[in-house]
Amino acid sequence: MDTKAKTQRAPERNRMWLILIIIGLAAGNVVVFYMLWQNKESDKMMYEKLLKDQKNDSEKDLQNLSEKLKEQIQRADRMGEESRSFVDSLQKMLHQVDADRNTLRSTVKITQEQMKQYKEKIEAYEVLLKKKDQEIEKLRETANLLYNKNNELKEEKNKLATEKNEIDQEREKLKSKVESAAILKAENMVVNAISDKGKETSGGQYRAKNIAKLNISFNIAENRLAKIGNREIFMRLVEPAGTILANAGSSGKFDMDGATGTYTARQQILFDNSRQTINFQYKRGGEYAPGRHTIEMYCEGQKIGIGAFDVR
Repeated sequence: MDTKAKTQRAPERNRMWLILIIIGLAAGNVVVFYMLWQNKESDKMMYEKLLKDQKNDSEKDLQNLSEKLKEQIQRADRMGEESRSFVDSLQKMLHQVDADRNTLRSTVKITQEQMKQYKEKIEAYEVLLKKKDQEIEKLRETANLLYNKNNELKEEKNKLATEKNEIDQEREKLKSKVESAAILKAENMVVNAISDKGKETSGGQYRAKNIAKLNISFNIAENRLAKIGNREIFMRLVEPAGTILANAGSSGKFDMDGATGTYTARQQILFDNSRQTINFQYKRGGEYAPGRHTIEMYCEGQKIGIGAFDVR
């Protein structure tokens, strides 16, 4: 009886162990599946974090590129119109970099393939930026050479202008000297008195009542620089009080040392450079005042001689 009962209970225990083993294996599979799922989720999170970090790094790289390009544009702008086409190319590159950065920034989820494309773009931008740095350095060197050459030309121009000014001044001085040297000179001026009876008295001192007319004579000095031709001689008779004797019809105004003066008498002559003698005969209406009278001769606005006589 006992042996038969034991024989019946043995298969039941075996089934129970089998069920327990199956349950254990199933539970193990669940645990393994759970662990695998957790690992997969963890890997996914790490992958997404890696992509996010790469995205942030790429955004920073694009931002740095944008700032460097702006600096290059400012440097190139200072070089003037010569760098205009270069500045335009930098502006286009800056526009592309900013567009890529904005697109990347607005992308919420990004794939590995997209990140790869952005990295390749950034590398290409950096290579191009280095090339632009080299180009701008060449432009700067060229601009410096042009600036230095321009300064040299300006200095040379100023030097030539200074030299020309000095030559012009010397020419004007020489011209002035020549013109001054070409001025006629009245020499050996003699003032004689002629009485009513026609008697001419010399000596330079006369009684007022014995002066009916004055006979003023002088020589025109030889002057090789003076051109032969017509001249007009102006005579001024200055009284002791400083007034200029003037007669209606024979006196008038003339250019005297750059100003307007009054002449007493005038005479046209033909200058022939022969030391010719010139005579002025002057008659005033009335007696001469006592004292020293001065005779001044002018030609072409310049004083050419002076004489004097005394009246008692």
